[in-house]
Amino acid sequence: MRRAALYICYYHITDPLVESQVVAYLRGLAAQGIEMHLLTFERQQLSAKQQEEIRARLEAGGIRWHHLRYHQRPSLPATLYDVLAGTLTAARICRRHGIRLIHARSHVPGAMALLLKRMMGCQFLFDLRGLMAEEYLDAGRWTEGDIKFRLTKRMERVFLREADALVMLTQRIKDDLTVTEPALAGRNGALQVIPCCVDLDRFHVSDAEREAYRDARGWTGRKVLVYLGKVGTWYRPDAMAGFFRALQAREPRAFFQVLTQDDPAPILQALTGAGAQPADFDIRYSRPAELPLVLSAADASISFRAGEYSKRAASPTKVGECLAAGLPVVTNAGIGDCDELLGANGAGVTLTGFSEPEYARGAGVLLELLDDPEVRRRCRHLAEVQLGLEQVGRVRYGRLYTQLLQNMSPE
Repeated sequence: MRRAALYICYYHITDPLVESQVVAYLRGLAAQGIEMHLLTFERQQLSAKQQEEIRARLEAGGIRWHHLRYHQRPSLPATLYDVLAGTLTAARICRRHGIRLIHARSHVPGAMALLLKRMMGCQFLFDLRGLMAEEYLDAGRWTEGDIKFRLTKRMERVFLREADALVMLTQRIKDDLTVTEPALAGRNGALQVIPCCVDLDRFHVSDAEREAYRDARGWTGRKVLVYLGKVGTWYRPDAMAGFFRALQAREPRAFFQVLTQDDPAPILQALTGAGAQPADFDIRYSRPAELPLVLSAADASISFRAGEYSKRAASPTKVGECLAAGLPVVTNAGIGDCDELLGANGAGVTLTGFSEPEYARGAGVLLELLDDPEVRRRCRHLAEVQLGLEQVGRVRYGRLYTQLLQNMSPE
């Protein structure tokens, strides 16, 4: 049996998430002797030179890259068109390279993989990266009556029933779905929990480098809280600003570093509205190469996410990155497995709500944690054991791929 697979991702190749949460895993699978193909959907036209550079970089890691154009509007017809185009292109790739295992990242690629399973008898690995319909509902973009919501939920149930194996980001959502979805009854062996993992090798920063950066930024003697990532949609800049002001009430020299590619206006407005002074915060973009140093130079991190049920399926990439940098994490309750992960290991603070008393309580607990000389080592160890790319992600994906490839009948 040919050891080859096609990974379908409905993102563009230059998205940082694709590098950390797709390409990083595929390199590990390629190193295990599996011929890996990657199909992406590009939002912008890449020049011939850019394409060649990307293709060469990926091939050096054992990944063969294929791409199509992403269509955005009108929303539903554009997505249906991409599903059809993606299915036909993927079928050609599979025939040309003898591929019979399709790994679909989330719902739109899941539709393509399902069609390929029915057309060609391919094995279908469905990577449930979150509850897509509920996420859009929580973000206020869809309602339960919308055709897109109902279609997404209907297709999701088909994927859960027909996928040969499934990956979920959290134990919490696995436990929920095995109870609520009849299609998953008795299929525990086909379900694997793989959280968003982090490449720990990127986060080796010496004490001297850390102190030099802190000195250059004027952080010496200050408690630096950092936020990494998007500031819109599910994230709560107002709540993070409220927590920071509560932290400042106990630690007047606290500093808030925001690292984002997004429009800074929402977080800037939230901070100034909460009464934070310009000298006590900074908002900037940090390139991936310098991110480990900036994070390691901070003292703690924060991640507040909105939403209800959809939060149970979330595994924020930023949590693993901050823990790898030695930072305890402040979160609100109910985000995936974070409550147990952080609380049981003394690696963070969980808030039960967004209120002034709760901000004050959380700030006090965080400062107690930061007084513990072992907290940075504890956070790093937790990342290694629970969220390491090499130690967790690649091992579990490798085991799942091997299982699926062995289950195939000879061609």
